[in-house]
Amino acid sequence: MTPAMTALRLTLLWLAALLSSCGSPAPVREASEGDTTGGEVQRTEPSELQALNARARQGAVTDTLHGVEIPDPYRGLETESEGTRAWIDAQTARTNARLSEWGDPGAAARLDTLLSIGTIGEPQVAGERLFYTKREGDREQPALYVRDGERLRDAPLIDPLTYGERAALDWYYPSPSGRYIAFGISSDGDERSTLRVLDVDSGAILSDVIEHAKWSAVTWLHAEDGFYYRRYPREGEPGYDAEAPDTYHMRLFFHRLGSDPAEDSLAFAPGESTDFPSAAISEDDRWLVINNFRGWSRSEIFLFDRGRARRGRANVPSEERPLSAVVTDQDHLYSAGVHHGRLYVTTNDGAPRYRILAVDPARAADRARWQELVPEGAGAIEGVEILRDRIVVHSIDDIASRVRIYRLDGQPDGEIELPGRGEIFGFDGDAETGRMAIGFSSFVHPPQLFTWTTRQRTLAPVDQVETDFDFASVALSQARVRSADGTEINVYYVHPREMPRDGSNRVLLTGYGGFNVSLLPGFQRNALYWVERGGVYAVANLRGGGEHGEEWHRAGNLANKERVFEDFEAVIRWLGGESNISRPERIAITGGSNGGLLMGAMITRAPDAFRATVSNVGLYDMVRYHRFPPAELWITEYGSADDAAQLPWLHAYSPYHRVRDGVSYPAILITTADHDTRVHWAHSTKFAARLQEATGEPDPSVYFHMEQQQGHGAGMRRSDSVARYVRLFSFIERFVGGPS
Repeated sequence: MTPAMTALRLTLLWLAALLSSCGSPAPVREASEGDTTGGEVQRTEPSELQALNARARQGAVTDTLHGVEIPDPYRGLETESEGTRAWIDAQTARTNARLSEWGDPGAAARLDTLLSIGTIGEPQVAGERLFYTKREGDREQPALYVRDGERLRDAPLIDPLTYGERAALDWYYPSPSGRYIAFGISSDGDERSTLRVLDVDSGAILSDVIEHAKWSAVTWLHAEDGFYYRRYPREGEPGYDAEAPDTYHMRLFFHRLGSDPAEDSLAFAPGESTDFPSAAISEDDRWLVINNFRGWSRSEIFLFDRGRARRGRANVPSEERPLSAVVTDQDHLYSAGVHHGRLYVTTNDGAPRYRILAVDPARAADRARWQELVPEGAGAIEGVEILRDRIVVHSIDDIASRVRIYRLDGQPDGEIELPGRGEIFGFDGDAETGRMAIGFSSFVHPPQLFTWTTRQRTLAPVDQVETDFDFASVALSQARVRSADGTEINVYYVHPREMPRDGSNRVLLTGYGGFNVSLLPGFQRNALYWVERGGVYAVANLRGGGEHGEEWHRAGNLANKERVFEDFEAVIRWLGGESNISRPERIAITGGSNGGLLMGAMITRAPDAFRATVSNVGLYDMVRYHRFPPAELWITEYGSADDAAQLPWLHAYSPYHRVRDGVSYPAILITTADHDTRVHWAHSTKFAARLQEATGEPDPSVYFHMEQQQGHGAGMRRSDSVARYVRLFSFIERFVGGPS
């Protein structure tokens, strides 16, 4: 017995002693250690793991919602308590002990090498300067660099590790000329940023420090003497919640550089606590556009005229100078900005794959004056940049990035030829210089950064990730799979070039299917480990995402969420059947967050279709999910059990409530994190306990792991990523087999 297992056994024995007065699960039958004939003996006491869950079950309740009784056997594992902490520690110790026994001794070293392949983050252009994050070698976190013209400064502008061992750079926004950078730093993966300002030339951090800036966005005045930003309430302000800070009531403020942030003026307070406002400013600093996003399907546009003359301009609306509503109460998405005296609007109103319109900002409220410039096309618009006299459009065509150019009157003007079939991960331009930066990668093409100008009109390489991985040994394939209702679902899969079609291949499949998120074929370092060991790495593009526009998104949200699960199940069964790629006992699936919900749905609806799953930071109790801040943000995507009409569909697919006793479930690893400020860890504790109980086994292949000093995934250190993927691959290879 390993030291880790010894420690685990002592922990569980201690917990079992606490359970002496608890009711026990039904007896199970288990082979005796001394029985070499395969006979069975009757157990009269629960196993250590069963005893652990029996104590957790003491908090069981049954809720009645809209006349429906809904059992919640592990309600006690929702709350911070000594018992919950003991449960988490014992379960995590059990998992670590098993993984240490199962893992390939060389996995950590190889994954460390592969995850040390460099990264390039989203670029931003400011005048003649180009900013982007990058990480090379064994650095733990990406740092921010600047390129002045053709010269990349050797030293990083911002190294998050100077703020702490577990600090991360969450976001950054340069001023129009690149003189300043507003940036956010958080620690332990919690994304609770503090806003600071850097003088790029001197390297000095200014006195402007703003707390409660989680998920902030900063819009600089072109005069570079102030900026608009969003933040959560401080203590004493409306909407502040001491038990759940930085959660709801995001508001937009104006800050004058060098002034006291406590005196910042409120520029916009949304109508709902879950709204997300952001600002855009015209190049003459006259027009402030406020785009207020109300979930993932609706948004509003407001316009504020700060004044024609530069002297005496107002920074925030007032009774004398009010805010004008351009779009409100519409069930569509809109995003707008002013360029050279015209308001440009990108919307899916009347065009599920989006279109671009323009109007005089002074007459923007009159929809009859809106002029269509770029009509809806075959591919969904993913991003728009307006540069001098051109509109540059990033669209998704056949689940890959494509970039087209238009004149300001909407006339087509060519296309930017990308290096291949892949994903644009960075798309930003300077409206005045006409210069933009494009980051590109694919499954078989490491990240590369380019610049492009409206005058030069060719991609100019700026930086690229170097690796000696043999990409000639792998191939990228694409297939279409029919879902239950006949809808075609795209599947990308990377595999060894000489992959046999005999049903023998080990497959790792992932998906997401929600929140308008598009999964494009971008570079995946961890997938290289799996493929070089002979595996097939597959990605399914499910309804609920944004790959085909708003109709595709809405076909997989709210009451249509089951379609997402049908899509993924169809892909699993295709991989394990008619494709001749694999078979169920050789298939593993993985996903996180909303993709973790997807994993929970697959576990409880199609447990026979695959052998193992690793589910990260997922949602599993869809009846109570909205009670864990900030989950009210997601009601527009999922619905709420508080609504009598929405409870039935949520309860029907909620993984926690779909678990059934006696079902033969696949091997399951459920992971969460103690600093996750998006999805509460209680989803994972409750789901894992219920699955373990349902098997009726004393030592089921259902495992739980909580990561410490980490969050939902943003800002994860390289070494933490290595540990995460060692767990993933050690677990799935235990059950689907290792390389032959």
